[in-house]
Amino acid sequence: MDLAEWYAAGRWVGLLELIDNLPTACRLNEAVANDPESAEVLARMSADRPAGDEWSPRLSEFDLHATIQREILHAIKSLASITIAAAGSQPGEQKPFPAPVTEIDRAMEAMSRNWTEEFVQQFGFSKEDI
Repeated sequence: MDLAEWYAAGRWVGLLELIDNLPTACRLNEAVANDPESAEVLARMSADRPAGDEWSPRLSEFDLHATIQREILHAIKSLASITIAAAGSQPGEQKPFPAPVTEIDRAMEAMSRNWTEEFVQQFGFSKEDI
């Protein structure tokens, strides 16, 4: 693939898709992160993001190594909590490292929520009571 040909032909959508599919750890993302104008735009975008919208890694970058590292991190946090509790203190809540969230996960969560709503309505409760 010759990017100069794509540029000359005006294949802007293809170039943008190629850029979007670059891995997170690439020189382009480093240059964007260190550019003052881009940093200002990205900071404004993150400030406008809703508070409940938490970050999660992209599925395409969450391979077996990332999964194993996530499990190791959870085990270390668990051991730290056990050590703190054994010393007689109250360990704080350990927030797990996020995993990728897909539409499958969202659909399963919606199905579970619908089942729960239907179940509590059988006993006369409102779905807002959940």
